[in-house]
Amino acid sequence: MRPLLAELELKGPIVSSNGAHVINSNGEVIFDESLSPEIIDDIVSFAEHHDIHLNRYHGDTITFSKPGPLADLYQTRTGCKPEYTSLREIRSLPATKLLFVGEHQDIAEYSLHFNRQTGLQGTSIVRSEPDYLEFLPAGVTKGIGLQKLAEHMELNSSNCAAIGDWLNDLEMLQWVEHSVCVGNAHHEIQAICKTKVATNDQGGVAEFLNSIIESDKEGIVTA
Repeated sequence: MRPLLAELELKGPIVSSNGAHVINSNGEVIFDESLSPEIIDDIVSFAEHHDIHLNRYHGDTITFSKPGPLADLYQTRTGCKPEYTSLREIRSLPATKLLFVGEHQDIAEYSLHFNRQTGLQGTSIVRSEPDYLEFLPAGVTKGIGLQKLAEHMELNSSNCAAIGDWLNDLEMLQWVEHSVCVGNAHHEIQAICKTKVATNDQGGVAEFLNSIIESDKEGIVTA
């Protein structure tokens, strides 16, 4: 997200790591949660046993467990330039969140497995893409992250708008007054949003932002 902000000549605010790491418009951290060492150990052990590609996120840092096609896929999608850190090293490091990258069917099976594990009740588990499975601190969602930012800015949900496409956007879209989804969003996301725009490949996000900028309605953005 940093390169995109630099291109726009902005510093923030940012709600990242699916709500676990939030910075304000000055680039200062206003909310940050981390996974417990025990949870990290359980997730890394599973990744080791099943040879799963794992990403670790902490602050501004993203590290990959190994190079390969899945690392290339993630890098192509995000434009990030990762560091590589072995699973053995990741086990001993703090993590805001951990993410599995894999084939769709494998990720679905991992999701079912972890949602059955009573030992991971202190963890939020969410699929943010068909091939991503994310592990977050308990209770953390994009909705929580956005609420923390709104409180910091002295705003409430009626002053907030959000756009999303996948299941990790659910709580955020439920919280805001102005919920929007792109045309190719997951069917559960489309079902809860008040407005649908073009797909992300057809400029749906720009359509949404332009509709706000050009609107006479007050309360979403201010000059």
